[in-house]
Amino acid sequence: MTLSNPWFIAALVGVLGLFHLDLIATFLNLAQFRHALPPQLKEIFPDETVQKAGEYAAASSKLDLLRSTASVAVLIAFWWGGGFGWLNGWSDSWGWSEIPTGLGVIGLLILVQNVISLPFDAWDTFKVEAEFGFNRTTAGTFIADRVKGLVLTALLGGPLLALVLWFFQTQELAALCAWLTVAVFSIVMAWLSPRLLMPLFLKFKPLENGPLREALLALAARLEFPVVDVSVVDGSRRSSKANAFLSGFGKNRRIALFDTLIEKHTPAELEAILAHEIGHHKCRHVPKQLVVGLLETGLLFFLLHASLQSPGFFAAFGVMGKPLGLGLVLFSILYSPASLLLGLISSASSRKHEFEADAFAKKACGKEPLIEGLKKLSLDHLSHPNPHSLTVWLHYSHPPIGRRLAALEG
Repeated sequence: MTLSNPWFIAALVGVLGLFHLDLIATFLNLAQFRHALPPQLKEIFPDETVQKAGEYAAASSKLDLLRSTASVAVLIAFWWGGGFGWLNGWSDSWGWSEIPTGLGVIGLLILVQNVISLPFDAWDTFKVEAEFGFNRTTAGTFIADRVKGLVLTALLGGPLLALVLWFFQTQELAALCAWLTVAVFSIVMAWLSPRLLMPLFLKFKPLENGPLREALLALAARLEFPVVDVSVVDGSRRSSKANAFLSGFGKNRRIALFDTLIEKHTPAELEAILAHEIGHHKCRHVPKQLVVGLLETGLLFFLLHASLQSPGFFAAFGVMGKPLGLGLVLFSILYSPASLLLGLISSASSRKHEFEADAFAKKACGKEPLIEGLKKLSLDHLSHPNPHSLTVWLHYSHPPIGRRLAALEG
């Protein structure tokens, strides 16, 4: 673990470089609140709303900064204090074979990571979100969600991870085998998640018969988008923030509307929001994003295979030998800069898709209902009215409200 090791330099620059880049973006984004809004946004955001949005952004950013600082500090201290070498030696003393040892090491580190993030998650939910009127999560629901998440990670991720480790232990084409396996798993989970996993966290009930249900189904029929069900999701049990999504494939698609969305929007606005979601499917955004995700996963496994073959890679973290499970953890640290670069491409593509879905909804329902719906969503979520370009570039999967409205008006 010396400065002459290029793997060490790459990991160090990745960890500290990304931390400081995010820090700069956060300060620039908060500084935007000191600038006057463009005239078209001033008509939407009253001064008191801008002030409250600034306070919300500052509180959230402060917490995020504390979270990332703690995470980087713990990682650097553990790394430079010989923690990874110690963990490797300790896990060897268990006397297990390669794959169970790898699963144990990764599972232990995931558990530690969850313990470290737990107080920050609780502060975010019960302090920041509650202070600004968003939180409706009880302590029982908060704890249950995290327990369910850990159990699902073990039940679903454990066997998949064991198979990936087995590939890298036994197969010459391990990267290809792992990529194909994860690709199939991702596609299957995209189909199963709305049916089996999401109901573990959210309650779905059919939208009652009436004008709204009839209007939404009529819109779907007019747009030649087959729908078998319209459901209401009890999002209000956790947050006052609203959302909507479509799930399923082929002729088994389902519309899901958060109850908070129905409470705050007119039927015309709900139709426009649904048309936007249908636009994503009509414009083939879902399969495009799936393909991009699979290509990124293929690159990840290719780079992982190359890393695991190098003794210098493990030496950069003070680890002797080539332990598979710990190698996956170390690679996740090294991969973070590449992940950022790929994320920039993915986010830019996603923002482009949002413009296209808006254009589809405008054509289907007219621009006014969608414009009003977007304004309400932005105000209700206390979104940053005019975020800095660097923050948009790094973190926004949706265009800022000003750009979306300008595109709809134009």
